[in-house]
Amino acid sequence: MRFNLLSTLLLWGGVAFLSLPAHAQCLELSELLAIGAEPTALTAPKVVTARLSAEWSFTGPTATSREVSWALPMPEGSTIAAARLSLRQQRPGQDVVLKTTLAACVRDLRSQLKSRKLTAQPVTCPGCEAVRYQGPNFDATIYSQMKGDYPFVVVVHQVPASSAVPAESGAAQSSLPAIDIATAPKILADPQATVLDLRTPEEYAVGHLQRAQNINFRALDFNQQLSKLDSKARYVLYCASGSRSGRAAMMMQKLGITNVVNAGAYVDLKAAGVK
Repeated sequence: MRFNLLSTLLLWGGVAFLSLPAHAQCLELSELLAIGAEPTALTAPKVVTARLSAEWSFTGPTATSREVSWALPMPEGSTIAAARLSLRQQRPGQDVVLKTTLAACVRDLRSQLKSRKLTAQPVTCPGCEAVRYQGPNFDATIYSQMKGDYPFVVVVHQVPASSAVPAESGAAQSSLPAIDIATAPKILADPQATVLDLRTPEEYAVGHLQRAQNINFRALDFNQQLSKLDSKARYVLYCASGSRSGRAAMMMQKLGITNVVNAGAYVDLKAAGVK
């Protein structure tokens, strides 16, 4: 007999309640990539709803939040949705974020990523585990043992083909090299310096330097955020590898912010003893 994926009615102790099959909480990698590839996903969420099964309910922007999301029904006795899917604008492209309580979902996604011959690269995540898989036109980061309602979070970043930004040339691609890691602790210890973390909010949330402020390099309003910085202040930047911070440092210099340093990779700074 074929399973009905909408729901399964269970009887326990004479009380009936609705329970979703475990696999209904999981989305395939191909589904996450298809959603991420939709250029109108954020402006016309119905294109995402059409790709999801009927269990997923849509929540649009509110007066307090611009986020659009989809959620599965709350399991019996729970106060949170079984799984939650959301979209976030980035520069360029967009993130598809899946939060779930099921380890099986993560195992399935890992298997699908490995089947594409992608190698897991560890991501610094104090208090949790995180790995990133870099595909030809996307990257997928899997966070496990997260604190909060959802111990598993999957973030797939992709740039829809129709909205891809053409490659910049010449000086526009230039990046400020990272300083020698041996000198980084002293520079970061300067109380007059403003420390900026250029990673995504998820990366920042799982671990960052104590004095760091988060400015997401991929945010759509990133240039506007840079233009609001004090051109006379001193800045020390870092990210996951030193790439985003290097490019951001060069962008700041072009805005007249000349006292800026690229401190490089977060994991290297932590290894050097920076708090």
